[in-house]
Amino acid sequence: MIYILTPQEMSLADRCTIEKIGIPSLVLMENASRAVADFVYSLKPKNVLAVVGSGNNGADALGALRWLSQKGVECDFLTIKSQKQTEEFKIQYSILEHLNIKPLEGFPEKRYDVIIDGIFGTGFKPPLKDELTPYIDFINNSDSIIVAVDIPSGIPSDKFVKAHYTITFAYPKTYHILYPYSKFAGEIHVKDISIPEYCVPNKSRILLSIKDIKPLLPKRELDTHKGNEGKVLLIGGNGPYIGAISMSAKAATMSGASLVYAGIPKDHMLSVSNYLIEQIKIPLPSKDFYIDALEDIDLNQFDALAIGMGFGVYEKGLSIIEYILTNFNKPVLLDADAINTISYYKVFELLKKENIVITPHIGEFSRLTGIAKEDVIKNQIDLSYNFHRDYGCSVVLKGAITTVATEGKVYVSTRGTPAMAKGGTGDVLSGILSAFLSKMPISKALKLGVFLHGIAGEITAQKGHVESFSTIDMISNIKYAFKYIERAKDNEVSSRLHIENT
Repeated sequence: MIYILTPQEMSLADRCTIEKIGIPSLVLMENASRAVADFVYSLKPKNVLAVVGSGNNGADALGALRWLSQKGVECDFLTIKSQKQTEEFKIQYSILEHLNIKPLEGFPEKRYDVIIDGIFGTGFKPPLKDELTPYIDFINNSDSIIVAVDIPSGIPSDKFVKAHYTITFAYPKTYHILYPYSKFAGEIHVKDISIPEYCVPNKSRILLSIKDIKPLLPKRELDTHKGNEGKVLLIGGNGPYIGAISMSAKAATMSGASLVYAGIPKDHMLSVSNYLIEQIKIPLPSKDFYIDALEDIDLNQFDALAIGMGFGVYEKGLSIIEYILTNFNKPVLLDADAINTISYYKVFELLKKENIVITPHIGEFSRLTGIAKEDVIKNQIDLSYNFHRDYGCSVVLKGAITTVATEGKVYVSTRGTPAMAKGGTGDVLSGILSAFLSKMPISKALKLGVFLHGIAGEITAQKGHVESFSTIDMISNIKYAFKYIERAKDNEVSSRLHIENT
């Protein structure tokens, strides 16, 4: 498992490794320094500058300089002298002195191929002191390749290094995953430095990789039939939003559900009859193109149900949602306006059932919880987990990353592309998830569905252009996302995150 730790949890893991396992701090530092040096050396620099604080992050950077100098790279370093020095820093500083590598007296004018940022690690706490601003500016204003040790220095303050690469150790930290800070870490490489899983203090946050997802792919028996492969009911498409339910229905079919029913206002039957051909349309009583009742549908004939895609917020809609949540005990997915309806009418108690899955985006989750959107983004992992813990329902929280809080854990997918910031991609996800919820346990369905959805988006953007992204094309590319997962290497996480020894 690839666990995601807070800086405080990583500190506990370090201490456990040193004190309980017996691996000395300098051994861990040597492993970290070598990992940084090997990565920097792969960039083929002729000269390297390390800008270092006097803590252990700076010591890691100085250790990396030693390895690089032994490989023939010209190395210099610049220290921030006003800080208290750790014992490990003093040792690494002394070693460089013995090798005749001495600190610069001031900011250099020469250009370096690579600058190693070793000012602060994940233990930094804002605010950033004014005297450190020139060092951050110097690094950011250079035209060098910037490699941060552990995390770009200054995060999470308002002033920080903007790195091209970040080399971190043992496990990714929350700041490597969460936005807006993650985008300033560049390409992130997580290196093994001998911290054992035994010392991980919190195993509730898990970063999803191909290794986790590949075993979840459905396998059809030779003698299967359509009754075994998932019967899904989707309800929505009110008013002008008939496209939302249509995309969900097509995505559900493309994701493997054998029977997909679309419950739509009867007024819309003619408009979708030539679009939803493989799906079964259920005309529901409606008034002014809004569903007025479910009538006499036997909900229990379905294996999974989803509602809210293009639904709207209205009083009759609340009655329909309440009826479903009271009478349907199989997996039920609430998306978009189903969630907004619960927020608007403040009927949060309806969510206290383990068969319920909610799939809000950041704004919908903000309305649901009363937490400001910017705070949701910065704390997305733990907030989705907390909501799942408090209410019992599973939470798929959609944003630049997607978090899946279910069965007492929170899984994080970093798959996807900015091209997916378009209307309809959430409807596609609802269709995908509904298909999987109809044929496998909730936890497996959500992890597989979210990961597959992100890859389908990536494939769509790669085939076209980020600005001309089409959700219709994305539905067609779901089949290629299945193939991608089957063929990808187990240690793959995403294009920006690389984990050693998953």
